[in-house]
Amino acid sequence: MSELEKPIEHGITRRTALKGMIASGVAAMSFGAPAFIRHAFAEAPIKVGLISPLTGAWTVYGKAHSAGFLLAVDEINAAGGVLGRKIEVIIGDSKTEPRIVVEQANRLIRQEKVDFLAGTFSSAERNAAGPVVKASNKILLYPTFYEGQEKEYYPGVCNKNIFMFGPEPTQQVWPHMEYMMNKFGKKFFMIGSDYAWPRVTNQVTKKKLLELGGEVVDEVYIPFNTPQYESVLRQIRGSGANIIFHTLTGSDTVNFRRQFHAAGMHKDFILWTVDDEEVVTSGLGPEVSAGTYVSFDYFMTIKHPNNGPFLERFRAKFGQDALMNTVGVAMYNAAHMVAKAIAQEKSVDTDAIRKGLRGMTFDGAPQGPVKMRADDHQLVVPSYLMRVREGWTGVGDMFEEIQSFQAVEPVPARCDLPLSQ
Repeated sequence: MSELEKPIEHGITRRTALKGMIASGVAAMSFGAPAFIRHAFAEAPIKVGLISPLTGAWTVYGKAHSAGFLLAVDEINAAGGVLGRKIEVIIGDSKTEPRIVVEQANRLIRQEKVDFLAGTFSSAERNAAGPVVKASNKILLYPTFYEGQEKEYYPGVCNKNIFMFGPEPTQQVWPHMEYMMNKFGKKFFMIGSDYAWPRVTNQVTKKKLLELGGEVVDEVYIPFNTPQYESVLRQIRGSGANIIFHTLTGSDTVNFRRQFHAAGMHKDFILWTVDDEEVVTSGLGPEVSAGTYVSFDYFMTIKHPNNGPFLERFRAKFGQDALMNTVGVAMYNAAHMVAKAIAQEKSVDTDAIRKGLRGMTFDGAPQGPVKMRADDHQLVVPSYLMRVREGWTGVGDMFEEIQSFQAVEPVPARCDLPLSQ
């Protein structure tokens, strides 16, 4: 099977997707676009390399990840493109492996001659792409909730060519710590997967926890694809913790949570996860997930006026049962904001895109207005704390909003600012 024939979603192959996008462009040219746009669409397209986890351990996240970006590109092209040029997306499957990310990033930049990159999913994948975009001087639009920027992980972070469109812990966790500690107690047991995102997220969370008079009673990091958790469950039982702070990912989330519930420990501990959005919670099911606390910048059930029309457009394109999440929304915002930056600067050069994105605002974001900070390339976003309802039947009644904050500023990136290398 060639790369173009591999399925990406709902049975759509890369070839079919590209044909569909071309057809959309033709339709717009024939029936809806003004004459000057029809002429301009004869110009070469702006080419974007989209790196998404379409296969491998994080495939469950890949559908929303790519769908958010493709929906925005459809909207941009239907409105006439950018500078009169259509946007063309060329997809690369990361296969959930950082070494594949390096191969795909090099292929897209050197062979496909894309103008910039969007995607990668995990911090490990972003860190793998960092040296490539630095060496080639190409922009990477990174969508996933992440650990913040620490200089030691340069060029995966603190990189002038990388822009962050998801929340980091001072946006996703800090706004809700007082509520959780006042309601459930100040003793945290931290369990996470063994890589950069959980470790740095926990470092940042611990700093605020100590400021508020709390403590970490224990902290464990689990290798990927661990099937059994008996020893960890015994550790938790004997820890005296009030809150299990959860940063496991992928299949390890499912394995741990099912065994945690089967052991009856959901009755004795509060579990707060910063990973289980709509897709993962759907996979866990109502019995295992009920009562869990979750915090993100976006949920499908939020009431912002932008969200309903966004979901209508999303479901019209991808089906009524398709799932959106924080990462897919970040990809949607990234596509629209980079298009605005290119239009504003009248160029697709890397320096022009970087200049245009710095300080860029986007009022059409599904979670409400967002802003890209100029100095450290971190996005100002809302923050929501939700509780998973008992007996939920779908994403419409899955989460109960506990509290929310608009326009949450992250702490400054721990880099040399403004970013210049």
